[in-house]
Amino acid sequence: MFGIIKDLNFVPIFGMIFVGWLFYLKFRAKQIKNQEKIALIEKGMDPSLLNRKPNNQPNSFKIGLLLIGAALGILVGYIVNLTIGIPNFVAYSTMILVICGSLLVYFHKSKTE
Repeated sequence: MFGIIKDLNFVPIFGMIFVGWLFYLKFRAKQIKNQEKIALIEKGMDPSLLNRKPNNQPNSFKIGLLLIGAALGILVGYIVNLTIGIPNFVAYSTMILVICGSLLVYFHKSKTE
Protein backbone atom coordinates (compact mmCIF):
# COMPACT_ATOMS: atom_id res chain seq x y z
CA MET A 1 0.00 0.00 0.00
CA PHE A 2 2.72 2.48 0.95
CA GLY A 3 4.85 1.42 -2.01
CA ILE A 4 2.30 2.94 -4.37
CA ILE A 5 2.41 6.23 -2.48
CA LYS A 6 6.23 6.25 -2.59
CA ASP A 7 6.23 5.64 -6.33
CA LEU A 8 3.75 8.40 -7.13
CA ASN A 9 4.65 11.88 -6.04
CA PHE A 10 1.46 13.42 -4.61
CA VAL A 11 3.12 16.48 -3.09
CA PRO A 12 2.79 18.75 -6.18
CA ILE A 13 -0.83 17.73 -6.64
CA PHE A 14 -1.72 18.46 -3.03
CA GLY A 15 0.28 21.68 -3.20
CA MET A 16 -1.71 22.87 -6.20
CA ILE A 17 -4.97 21.92 -4.50
CA PHE A 18 -3.90 23.81 -1.37
CA VAL A 19 -2.90 26.95 -3.31
CA GLY A 20 -6.16 26.79 -5.25
CA TRP A 21 -8.09 26.49 -2.00
CA LEU A 22 -6.28 29.56 -0.61
CA PHE A 23 -7.17 31.58 -3.72
CA TYR A 24 -10.79 30.44 -3.42
CA LEU A 25 -10.92 31.49 0.25
CA LYS A 26 -9.45 34.91 -0.55
CA PHE A 27 -11.92 35.40 -3.41
CA ARG A 28 -14.84 34.27 -1.25
CA ALA A 29 -13.84 36.60 1.60
CA LYS A 30 -13.71 39.54 -0.81
CA GLN A 31 -17.06 38.55 -2.27
CA ILE A 32 -18.67 38.38 1.19
CA LYS A 33 -17.21 41.78 2.14
CA ASN A 34 -18.66 43.29 -1.05
CA GLN A 35 -22.06 41.76 -0.25
CA GLU A 36 -21.91 43.30 3.22
CA LYS A 37 -21.10 46.70 1.73
CA ILE A 38 -24.01 46.41 -0.70
CA ALA A 39 -26.35 45.47 2.16
CA LEU A 40 -25.17 48.49 4.16
CA ILE A 41 -25.72 50.81 1.19
CA GLU A 42 -29.22 49.37 0.67
CA LYS A 43 -30.06 50.09 4.31
CA GLY A 44 -28.75 53.65 3.94
CA MET A 45 -25.75 53.16 6.21
CA ASP A 46 -22.17 54.23 5.62
CA PRO A 47 -20.06 51.36 4.17
CA SER A 48 -16.86 52.89 5.55
CA LEU A 49 -17.86 51.44 8.94
CA LEU A 50 -16.51 48.07 7.76
CA ASN A 51 -13.02 49.52 7.21
CA ARG A 52 -12.69 50.91 10.73
CA LYS A 53 -10.12 49.04 12.81
CA PRO A 54 -10.53 48.58 16.55
CA ASN A 55 -8.08 50.05 19.03
CA ASN A 56 -5.60 47.26 19.82
CA GLN A 57 -3.41 49.14 22.28
CA PRO A 58 -4.32 47.03 25.34
CA ASN A 59 -3.63 43.84 23.40
CA SER A 60 -0.24 45.06 22.24
CA PHE A 61 0.61 46.08 25.80
CA LYS A 62 -0.44 42.63 27.01
CA ILE A 63 1.66 40.90 24.34
CA GLY A 64 4.61 43.10 25.25
CA LEU A 65 4.25 42.12 28.91
CA LEU A 66 4.10 38.44 27.93
CA LEU A 67 7.30 38.72 25.88
CA ILE A 68 9.08 40.56 28.68
CA GLY A 69 7.83 37.90 31.10
CA ALA A 70 9.12 35.12 28.87
CA ALA A 71 12.55 36.75 28.64
CA LEU A 72 12.72 37.32 32.40
CA GLY A 73 11.47 33.78 32.96
CA ILE A 74 14.27 32.35 30.84
CA LEU A 75 16.82 34.45 32.71
CA VAL A 76 15.50 33.55 36.16
CA GLY A 77 15.11 29.90 35.10
CA TYR A 78 18.76 29.84 34.06
CA ILE A 79 19.81 31.30 37.40
CA VAL A 80 17.61 28.83 39.30
CA ASN A 81 19.04 25.97 37.25
CA LEU A 82 22.60 26.99 38.08
CA THR A 83 22.05 27.65 41.78
CA ILE A 84 19.57 24.98 42.86
CA GLY A 85 20.31 22.41 40.19
CA ILE A 86 16.78 21.42 39.19
CA PRO A 87 16.34 20.15 35.59
CA ASN A 88 16.36 22.61 32.71
CA PHE A 89 12.78 22.07 31.56
CA VAL A 90 11.34 22.43 35.05
CA ALA A 91 13.33 25.57 35.87
CA TYR A 92 12.62 27.35 32.59
CA SER A 93 8.96 26.42 32.22
CA THR A 94 7.98 27.23 35.81
CA MET A 95 9.78 30.56 35.83
CA ILE A 96 8.30 31.58 32.48
CA LEU A 97 4.79 30.68 33.64
CA VAL A 98 5.16 32.36 37.05
CA ILE A 99 6.58 35.61 35.68
CA CYS A 100 4.18 35.80 32.72
CA GLY A 101 1.26 35.07 35.02
CA SER A 102 2.29 37.73 37.50
CA LEU A 103 2.69 40.30 34.70
CA LEU A 104 -0.78 39.46 33.38
CA VAL A 105 -2.21 39.88 36.88
CA TYR A 106 -0.47 43.27 37.02
CA PHE A 107 -1.96 44.14 33.61
CA HIS A 108 -5.50 43.29 34.67
CA LYS A 109 -5.10 45.07 38.00
CA SER A 110 -3.84 48.24 36.30
CA LYS A 111 -6.61 47.98 33.69
CA THR A 112 -9.39 47.88 36.30
CA GLU A 113 -8.01 50.84 38.29
